[in-house]
Amino acid sequence: MQIEEIKRHLDGRVERHSLRLVLRRPHLVVAFYEFARGFHRDGFIFPRGSYTYGFFWKRRPYVMYRMLDPQGQLVADRFDVVEDVYLGEREVSYRDLLLDIWIDASGHVQVADEDEVAEATREGALSNAQLARIERTHDLLLRRHRMIATEAERLLP
Repeated sequence: MQIEEIKRHLDGRVERHSLRLVLRRPHLVVAFYEFARGFHRDGFIFPRGSYTYGFFWKRRPYVMYRMLDPQGQLVADRFDVVEDVYLGEREVSYRDLLLDIWIDASGHVQVADEDEVAEATREGALSNAQLARIERTHDLLLRRHRMIATEAERLLP
């Protein structure tokens, strides 16, 4: 079954991706997406045929993507700080709060887009509550990313 991922940005832009549903629970959706083209992002290389499993929790301040190369080897886990997660029958949606945390296959942590958070803060695009959510989630993920990734991996087929 196909579902749509809807990522809402602070500036009003909306990204939509068609995903294949892997698992649905009352407060969690796991979905699969294969990259039709290769790409680079935040220093990571994803050849054509790489794929990801997206983990969308209704009550968590992040989503997680387990990103694998075409042979199924882990390239990285990426956590995006989010709010307003909605899990519908045919869609998952959320508002992206800019900050991403990457953990490569060796366990090295890379925090991305701190400059975007700083700029959005200067421009008044983030509320105090959103800033606090970003900071709390950043700290949580630095402490618990291994446990979260292990939990997520157990959910995969």
